Amino acid sequence: MTWKVNNLIYAGGNGLHNTARLRIAMSEPVDPRALRTAADEAITRYPFFAVRLVRRGEEYVFTPNSSPLAVSPGGRAVALGSAESNYHLFALAYDGNFLSVDFSHFISDGAGSFPFVKTLLYCYLRILHPEAEFDLKGIQLPGSEIPAAEADDDPFPAAPVPTEGLGPAGAPVDAFLPEDQPAGYESRDRWTSFRVRCPQKDMMKYASGVDGSPATFIASVMYRAIDACHPDRSRPIICGMQHQYRKALGNPLSHLCHVNIIPIVYSARMRGKSLELLNTMARGTTLLRADIANDLLSVNAHIENEARIKGMSLAEKKAYMRDFLLRRIGRNTFEASYTGRMDFSGLDRYITDFTPFLDLSLSGGISIEIFSVSGQFSVNIMQRNQDRQYVDRFVALLEECGIACETDDPEHFEICDFVLPEEG
Repeated sequence: MTWKVNNLIYAGGNGLHNTARLRIAMSEPVDPRALRTAADEAITRYPFFAVRLVRRGEEYVFTPNSSPLAVSPGGRAVALGSAESNYHLFALAYDGNFLSVDFSHFISDGAGSFPFVKTLLYCYLRILHPEAEFDLKGIQLPGSEIPAAEADDDPFPAAPVPTEGLGPAGAPVDAFLPEDQPAGYESRDRWTSFRVRCPQKDMMKYASGVDGSPATFIASVMYRAIDACHPDRSRPIICGMQHQYRKALGNPLSHLCHVNIIPIVYSARMRGKSLELLNTMARGTTLLRADIANDLLSVNAHIENEARIKGMSLAEKKAYMRDFLLRRIGRNTFEASYTGRMDFSGLDRYITDFTPFLDLSLSGGISIEIFSVSGQFSVNIMQRNQDRQYVDRFVALLEECGIACETDDPEHFEICDFVLPEEG
């Protein structure tokens, strides 16, 4: 048995990892034995994640992988697709109270992987707290039926769908890129996370009061922070807003990665404008770019790429898809992603925090993850260096808006490498 791969996987390897880490802070130290048992049980519900990437002729396919998921002490990030991950594209790690789930964005995204995270936590907490009760309707239990829509390895139409979108979604090539953010993986040993927290009610009240959503509000505040630090810049500051297009695809259950980037362009004309106007512009851009007609452009791009690479050699597929990926993402000044309030189905009684960490090599060097856990908004600002200037300005702007903030100590973070079969 084999599963079809997402064609973007041909862009990976050779120094491009595109991996993510979801780090969960538990209310008590992680029990390694319980985690091992839970991992073995949880993965049985997700056979499309228990796979190994192999080469068959001039293409890659996924084959079943019966080896256990790697569970590493010390929070160590292992190379996905390699022997140290047992050739899986998912891996687990633990360190003190932290439990981390590492995965390749070439196999899934945050929305696609979150059901597995909940199943894992349920299996784990059931061992340690058998008396606890959870909302089982919101958790995919081991042994439960797997909907065909969830398991489908090719949920795309056979041919492009007629649509009248707003044109290519790629960012303009002349985005302002801060020179203090080293390129690619040059400064990987200095990648730093700055965590900013504020009450959910205060954030929602202010964001709605200036005609914004949390995502567009945070993006506009970060624009102002970067603009204040670089008053002499001439190029526009561009926020690459992450957006998933499952709705346009007609498959909300898909386990695959369905993320595109919406460019929000803060031109020179936006300098000095009110937060309300900035939010109106950002929210309007997001609503227009994220409509079904425009999202179908992403669906069609996948279908067209499938047709283009068919019959290519493996080397040609790699070159073509890497060029496509880099052009589609573009070079944004910073990226932002809003997960929203996460439904843990009662599992969060044993969770104190949840933090996504991303591969920063494809961004302009700054990436923001926005999420809500237990009544708190958390804004994780990730950079390719340790400089606090953007974060300090960002926090000052929030406090000027009357939003009280707490800032964690900055911390270095790791992501997993990703290797292709011929590299590992």
